[in-house]
Amino acid sequence: MIRSSTGLFLAFAFLVGCSGIKAYRDSPVKNLVVRSDVDSGSMFSSMSAGLDVYRVQAGCRTEYEGTVRLDRPSVAVGLPSDRLSYLVFTFEGSSFLGGSSSSASTGTLLKPRAGVRYEAAVSYREDIYDVVIRELDLRKGTSREIPHRELQACGL
Repeated sequence: MIRSSTGLFLAFAFLVGCSGIKAYRDSPVKNLVVRSDVDSGSMFSSMSAGLDVYRVQAGCRTEYEGTVRLDRPSVAVGLPSDRLSYLVFTFEGSSFLGGSSSSASTGTLLKPRAGVRYEAAVSYREDIYDVVIRELDLRKGTSREIPHRELQACGL
């Protein structure tokens, strides 16, 4: 029994390692809190969400840094301050009965400022997803919604 369990674990670890998904290694200062509310709307399907983090380099080129699974209602993430990042929120669903799968994603540029906190409200309900990011400057007591910025806007 132990031998077969070990074999299954090793097979699972191999598959996860080959999937190309790597965990995002964030900074110690957690300046982004992602609050997620993800529901497939059916007991015969499941839905999951994730956050892919990319470093934005010259010429709007991106470098994949890793993925944060949004598998809890609130996840704290540390993004480098004063550096442009491209955040891609992904939603993946699967149906148990039909064997079908679906996915959707939305991305935005963000250049976090030092000493400022960001909150992202991520939701998926009834086939509609929404992502809203707010900037909270606790020193000044101000809050504002961050407008969505496409990757192509990185040079502006």
